[in-house]
Amino acid sequence: AQFDASRPATLVYRASAAYGVVSLHWLDASQKTEPLPAKPNQYLHPRLSPDGKRVALTIISSTGQDIWVYDLSRDAMLRLTFGRGPYQFPVWTPDGRFIVFTDGINGSGMFWTRADGASRPQLLTQSKNGPFPWSFARDGKHLAFAEFPRGLSGDIWTVPVESDSGGLKAGKPEVFLKTPVNELY
Repeated sequence: AQFDASRPATLVYRASAAYGVVSLHWLDASQKTEPLPAKPNQYLHPRLSPDGKRVALTIISSTGQDIWVYDLSRDAMLRLTFGRGPYQFPVWTPDGRFIVFTDGINGSGMFWTRADGASRPQLLTQSKNGPFPWSFARDGKHLAFAEFPRGLSGDIWTVPVESDSGGLKAGKPEVFLKTPVNELY
């Protein structure tokens, strides 16, 4: 499923489960849907900002997959990555200042960048096991993520994260749940 929710009861989702050109829509608490003004594109992994005013997402293009932020009030897109990898699965920090993402299952790890585009992506954690960020703890001090070291069998990890004016720094990742089965499906 490709969706995300914010408080109080707002849902943004992809209108189609298949890859290809899709539109973004709001779904409110009364189950009324409304298309967002963003032009249809090859959108993946939409995630609402903590304040519900922006959507971080992956856009597929001829140069690869990149992370963008869609500002709902200005109907404007801001590109955060520039075609050097299959960047995907954006996750907002609880304060909305940063976005963490991965460069895919065969990539080098997880990265962070400022959500306002004022920094270049920086390596947060290094891994050859396909780490995918999932969510931050409410206080922003831990990030939950999944790794896929054995193909489709995923394990759940956490990593302590510190935030300062210079960006994000990760501590040592720790296994949260590791079994021979896939905990993620």
